[in-house]
Amino acid sequence: MKKIIINDTTLRDGEQTAGIVFSADEKLLIAKLLDEIGVNEIEAGIPVMGGHEKKVIKGINELGLKAKIIGWNRAKLEDIYASLDIGLRFIHISIPISQIHMEYKLKKDFQYIKTHLIDILRVLNKEGVEYSVGGEDSSRAEKGTIIEVIKIAKEEGAYKYRYSDTVGILNPLKIFENIKKITSLFKDIILEIHTHNDFGMASANSVAALMAGASSLSGSISGIGERAGNCALEEVIAYLNLIENKNIKFDLIKAKNLAKFIAKITKRPIPLSKPIFGKNIFYHEAGIHTDGILKNPINYEAFPPEYVGAKRKLLVGKHSGSKVIKYKLNKMGLQITNGDAKNILDGVRAKSVVLKRCLTDKEIKSIYDNYKMNLGF
Repeated sequence: MKKIIINDTTLRDGEQTAGIVFSADEKLLIAKLLDEIGVNEIEAGIPVMGGHEKKVIKGINELGLKAKIIGWNRAKLEDIYASLDIGLRFIHISIPISQIHMEYKLKKDFQYIKTHLIDILRVLNKEGVEYSVGGEDSSRAEKGTIIEVIKIAKEEGAYKYRYSDTVGILNPLKIFENIKKITSLFKDIILEIHTHNDFGMASANSVAALMAGASSLSGSISGIGERAGNCALEEVIAYLNLIENKNIKFDLIKAKNLAKFIAKITKRPIPLSKPIFGKNIFYHEAGIHTDGILKNPINYEAFPPEYVGAKRKLLVGKHSGSKVIKYKLNKMGLQITNGDAKNILDGVRAKSVVLKRCLTDKEIKSIYDNYKMNLGF
């Protein structure tokens, strides 16, 4: 696998989540934090929207960050000049290339798309900026169409082509096949993968694309984005670093803090069991699991909680076993036998069923005290 470029679209595609709006100060802060996390490219927004959007993108571009600050544009002159007007030196051009989009959205044929794209890119060449080309709806485009568009992008001077699974219809096997074919044909242009999560496969599809030869990953913090969202950057990068032993620079603890900040300002809490960032992903209750964790956490944890600034918790409830009862009481300074732990477990499970939740240490101690009193020891 090649060195991976991280392209973050939290401020563009992420903010396009229905109902989400970032203030100017929030966008500036998010950009700074993304830079600290290790993101290589920040897709800051859409300058042609004008007003607040254009002004804040200009502000981000003037922060002096290490990451490239990119403006997202349609293949239209008005979009390009809006980006150039605020001093952007990195431009992304998105153009629909599936038959569906050409026929029903643009009402143009492929010949028009090719000619128009060339014209737009030649304007950028005259301006001396770096640019990438994104094939919107690449996943539903004909293979021959994709190849022709990439060829145009490469020959005109684009440094990168974005393969977009715009409506999230691909699976890892299919996307691996598609990307493998493209990377075998084009060696001198970076291939970026941009996936959506409509069927819950955005992260898996991104991993498959990177394994097939793509070398740039586009996604957002926590996977926020339109409809079901984008690829969650933290999921893909954590997997590659921890399971595939890659060394991608990306501070997951800082990324988690940013995810919490975004959740707060958007009033959209991070799901408790969300991969990588969920609060409960290192909480264990089931007896077999807690027993395994007590023996060695590696039994039931793919990676240590410290990696993402989390904490492990062993909970006691309906599904618990006697080992965790003994462990909990021992931590309170109470020594009991295995037999006593099994007997106390009956009371714990009964109480958990009534309360419909796990028990607090105080409630466990109360059950122990009642058991001790009845037995007279």
